[in-house]
Amino acid sequence: MSLWTDGYLADYPYPHHVQPELSPSWIVSVMGALGQHAPDIAKAFRYCELGCGQGLNSLVLAASNPSGQFLAVDFNSRHIEHGQRQASAAGLTNLEFSQASFSTLADSYDGEGFDFIVLHGVYSWISPDNRSAIRQFIAQHLKPGGVVYLAYMTHPGMSAMIAAQRALWQIAQQSSGDPADRLRAGLSAIRQWQDAGAGYFVDHPDVARRLERADSEDMAFLAHELLCEHWTPFHVGEVITEFAGLGCRLVGSATPLENIDSLSLPGNCIPVLEGLSDTPKREAFKDIARNQSQRRDLYTRNPDAMASDEHRDVLLNSCWVGLPSASTNDTLEFETRIGPIPADPQLFTPLLAALRQSAWSFAELARLPALQGRISGISPALQMLAWAGHVHPLRHGAVDVDRCHALNRIISEGVLCGEHYTHLAAPSLGAGIAADTIEMAAARVLLDHPQLRGRALCETTAALLRRLGWRAVESPGEQLEARLQRFERDTLPVWQQLGVVGA
Repeated sequence: MSLWTDGYLADYPYPHHVQPELSPSWIVSVMGALGQHAPDIAKAFRYCELGCGQGLNSLVLAASNPSGQFLAVDFNSRHIEHGQRQASAAGLTNLEFSQASFSTLADSYDGEGFDFIVLHGVYSWISPDNRSAIRQFIAQHLKPGGVVYLAYMTHPGMSAMIAAQRALWQIAQQSSGDPADRLRAGLSAIRQWQDAGAGYFVDHPDVARRLERADSEDMAFLAHELLCEHWTPFHVGEVITEFAGLGCRLVGSATPLENIDSLSLPGNCIPVLEGLSDTPKREAFKDIARNQSQRRDLYTRNPDAMASDEHRDVLLNSCWVGLPSASTNDTLEFETRIGPIPADPQLFTPLLAALRQSAWSFAELARLPALQGRISGISPALQMLAWAGHVHPLRHGAVDVDRCHALNRIISEGVLCGEHYTHLAAPSLGAGIAADTIEMAAARVLLDHPQLRGRALCETTAALLRRLGWRAVESPGEQLEARLQRFERDTLPVWQQLGVVGA
């Protein structure tokens, strides 16, 4: 079988991947912050992921959202077989995997419509005909009020990369081995051109830096990203126009920071933006102001803005919780495309201190003595903290801990058998939560022995890691024990609170 089908890597596994912005709870939270109605995920809803890869994202979401019905679609039969096998083992009856091309799906799907249709990255990697098929599917099957999450490469941040990508693609066609080997051959050749002083790299140092980072990244992922015949960054105005033809309007970004112009654009650009009333022009200017390379757009059919009182109530009723990665520092700085932005300690310190301890509603946070008189800053602060990975919105509606534990056993056991899974299901989030190899091994122990702690937890986890062949670089016993102590102190209480493992 050819490695490429219609110019895309069709028979080469995509790495296991979870994208936080794809979760219904995340999308609904961002829509609420924007003052836009979104599907009610406390009730029954339908969700479709186009280009699901090996299915980890859909598996985690189906387990943690029992009120949702999920369809995960991919052209790669090995991807679909993997997803089906794991869904069956976990008893996820609300998740269906479908092996189909986008054109076949658009022509043949005759089921119910969807409240959410999501696709991450693939839109920039496939042929114009396949993009047209995706738009046809959305036009036919997105419900009124439904949301499309569309992530794609954009100009101008990716403009200079076009020449390097085309060279990599051409070299890959003439090389042998699997796609990762072909990519390495292409990178090696291009580095020779760079070392020879090729003017392209002199004039475009960002391209040189991007290629230098490739050595530390997953070659399987980069092969899918870079070795595509139809690799295409888009001008946002073109995408807005295409989706307007489907009855869909851009309402904002799934990247919360990008919805806060004062924090995501250079200060001198704000007056220019205020002089632009046309959405395509405004968004194009924002991309140019940020030198944007990737967009994560939210489109909705028949957008319905909330009245001001309703918007206030939605914000006040939203609930948030700190993640294990939540900062404990008194000073916090956000690294953005326009440079570092220091966090106001009088606002962010009490927010993080509260959310590291337990879940809080917006209304409860607003009543904290330290936040009196600062209610207008709480929503932007929460959006910033979510974007930076410190906090996460809680899912509204019933949770099913047993379903998540069943999947988490399969995921953590898979890691111990050599799979590179990255996330576990968190029922209270309705989303995935990141876990490294040691944390996965500890999770596998705790899912069967939730009361195990201290040396007993360390020794049992170490035994599982030895089965995997895991070795620390230095002082393996001490390093593992120290890491598990940090896990037990900082991460485990959050996991228990969120239902990742038992209490």
